Amino acid sequence: MQRRVTIGEYEVLIEAEQHLGPTRLAGAIGYVVRYAIARTDCRPIRGDLPSVHSYDLIDGTDYFHSVDAALDYGEAKARDDIATLSPKVNRTRPGISAYARC
Repeated sequence: MQRRVTIGEYEVLIEAEQHLGPTRLAGAIGYVVRYAIARTDCRPIRGDLPSVHSYDLIDGTDYFHSVDAALDYGEAKARDDIATLSPKVNRTRPGISAYARC
């Protein structure tokens, strides 16, 4: 299952995938979710990276019980990532490295 959302100047593709149990008899035990973020103007996100991708996400230590819950969680996490990518959030004084803020 997929969901596409535009958040500000970013396009997000969220994918939920059914996770199967260790045997065929176990069947599906839940969903994992992942997302990719790209800019709508096709400029790089960071340096020369055209997009950033999450790893497979689960709900704490368990799989999501529904595809909607997985997609909603992926969208929320993507929004968190976009907030850290925003120039307004990461603004530093000229000549000061972002790493110097720590």
